[in-house]
Amino acid sequence: MEDRKGIQGKGIQGIRRIPLGIVATLATVVLASGGAAAWFTWRTLNPVKPPVAEFPVISQPESEAPVDPPIESSQTPTVPKPAQEAPPTAPAVQEAAGQIFWVKDVDGRLALSPESVSLPGSTSDEQLEAAFEALFSKPGNPSQDAVTTIPDKTQVLDVSVESDGVHVDLSQTFETGGGSTSMIGRLGQIVYTATALDPDAPVWISVEGKPLTLLGGEGIEVSQPMTRDDVKAAFDL
Repeated sequence: MEDRKGIQGKGIQGIRRIPLGIVATLATVVLASGGAAAWFTWRTLNPVKPPVAEFPVISQPESEAPVDPPIESSQTPTVPKPAQEAPPTAPAVQEAAGQIFWVKDVDGRLALSPESVSLPGSTSDEQLEAAFEALFSKPGNPSQDAVTTIPDKTQVLDVSVESDGVHVDLSQTFETGGGSTSMIGRLGQIVYTATALDPDAPVWISVEGKPLTLLGGEGIEVSQPMTRDDVKAAFDL
């Protein structure tokens, strides 16, 4: 009996003498095994659906009007040059056919002798100025044995065509030198040349701005205005 009790006593003590570390390890394994089994059981009953991959949606940009590229600072914007206006053209020089007048002796009588000339100018005033320049530029027309009775260095100060006739302003030299025949001849030359563009136009003659009423020392009367018919009637030219 004693031996059995002794053996039982030793068995209990032997069990008690198992190290605590082994006991802890065994407990951990048991718990782990139970936990793994529980996790496996839960996953079997509740399967997890695989995640659906999501891709970003890229929206198509709306069409936009083309944008001009910016001008770099180093570039100077090209500014279109304004259309240049054509330079004004000078008026075309016109010419008129006219006559200037000389005097010559025809059977002992004084007569006027015409010479045809071209009168450049865009206006009647310019054309008549050209006529008097041609008359004063030479002493006569040798081809017709015609001469001038107008004193040398006589100048036309102004000539204009007005509504009441042709106005001619002469320098003081026009009244100098010569007798009555010379005075009648020069008066006829002025009146006929002044009416080269219009034979019927009346002529107003002045000297240094003053109306001419008497010409020469003998006092040849000059009517104002005077026409070609007046010259013919008064002086038989």
